[in-house]
Amino acid sequence: MDSREDDGGEPLSRMAEWRDVTPLPQDDGPNPVVPIAYKEEFRETMDYFRAIYKADERSPRALRLTRRAIHLNPGNYTVWHFRRLVLEALNADLDEELDFLQRIANSNSKNYQHHRRWVVERLGANARAKELNLIKKILSIDAKNYHAWSHRQWVLQALGGWEDELDYCQQLLEEDIFNNSAWNQFSARHDFT
Repeated sequence: MDSREDDGGEPLSRMAEWRDVTPLPQDDGPNPVVPIAYKEEFRETMDYFRAIYKADERSPRALRLTRRAIHLNPGNYTVWHFRRLVLEALNADLDEELDFLQRIANSNSKNYQHHRRWVVERLGANARAKELNLIKKILSIDAKNYHAWSHRQWVLQALGGWEDELDYCQQLLEEDIFNNSAWNQFSARHDFT
């Protein structure tokens, strides 16, 4: 996915929307031992991000900038954190945010989970079916995916739905009796006393 999907790929410095912002370059100190050679698009995006972060600007353009920064580096937890602050300030549509997260997950399966949980918690029980269906798809590809099981347990604990879990585990065990993940889930919810 292109990091600049919302703006046609134009550099921020050429966009009228950003003319009022003075980019804030990264400060590596006076004598960096091994300076990192960033791509120009990444450097520019992060320079603008640092500027809006420092100004605590919570606007639609700040939200778009976090999208760009996340596409360039989905492992930047500061960007994810600031995105949550902006989403709250704008009272943004969190169903749309889940769609964005799914596009991120399709190309990068890590680094967004904490943010996803934050979104799902705010959507509440309305998000449960969507999350469980997503996890079911992942487990249909890899029934022993630790991260999917972990997220499934979190969804069930946070949003409910344990009442159907034994049937789901039974189905998985019928498909593969050696699925230790399904056995673990089954035994966690079944009273053997």
